[in-house]
Amino acid sequence: MCGRNRRGFTLLELVMAVMIMSIMMLLSFFCFDAVVQSWNAGIEMADSMAQADYVMEQIVSGLRSAFYPDAGIQVDQYGFQHTDGGEGPEAADSISWTKIGSALVGERTQLSEVPHRVNLYVELAGGDDEGGLMVKAWRDALQVEDFDPEEDVKPFLLAPRVVGFDCRILKEPPEKNAEEIEWEDEWKFSNSIPHKVSVTLYMRPAKEDGEPLAVTRDIEIPLWDLSQNPQKQGGGLLKGGALEDPRAGGLPGGGGRRQGQGSGPAPKLPQLPSNDSGWRPDQESSIGLPGGGRGRDSGGGTQRGPKQ
Repeated sequence: MCGRNRRGFTLLELVMAVMIMSIMMLLSFFCFDAVVQSWNAGIEMADSMAQADYVMEQIVSGLRSAFYPDAGIQVDQYGFQHTDGGEGPEAADSISWTKIGSALVGERTQLSEVPHRVNLYVELAGGDDEGGLMVKAWRDALQVEDFDPEEDVKPFLLAPRVVGFDCRILKEPPEKNAEEIEWEDEWKFSNSIPHKVSVTLYMRPAKEDGEPLAVTRDIEIPLWDLSQNPQKQGGGLLKGGALEDPRAGGLPGGGGRRQGQGSGPAPKLPQLPSNDSGWRPDQESSIGLPGGGRGRDSGGGTQRGPKQ
């Protein structure tokens, strides 16, 4: 009995086995966590790209449908306005122009039927406000004397994932032999429209310590030549500077009538309710991003549209 070998695990062997098992479990956990984080980052990146593509298409359509009357003179009321807010991911530029059509405002609004002005800018996140790309829209004409877009028009959140907005401007087409395009960061000709604008959206990164994703598009505006070189024989304005209804021929090249010409009265623009000075986001739901767009009142609150 005393000479027989005793079989079993020593304490050292048990400790080594437990250590090896712990290391394997830790490696498995870290690999699983890395896979999950990569999956979430991929989903966030895909959502950001989809939102950036949608918003950029809206901006492109809005700029290409810029409106400028064929009045024979340059009109400040319909010019392109730009405020420089820096460069890079922290850029916070602001642009404003007059357009027609449903881009940026939706189809179920009376603004889409008449020339209206839009203002795009970035609101930085702070407190309960997550920030994002904001848009304002209002009628250019038929406003009261004390109308102030800054106070009377409510902004609408177009894209919550946008953290930076940069716009560069090209006044005229470059020369044919030009090696590179000289973009400008400022636009001083507020009574006309530039030839091209380069719009860059900086999207929120998938990770907190990541770099914002930049999406850039160069957009040519068709009516730039009309605004910078107005035709003297143009007749797009009524007496007193009121704009003709574009559906009656007041668009460039449409041959609209002036007040006092012909036997019939001058065409009238569609009228919105007297207490509606701008675009109310609670009336719109056709351009809102899924889970993104919502209206805000002047105090920073949230307005939701009626349920469908």
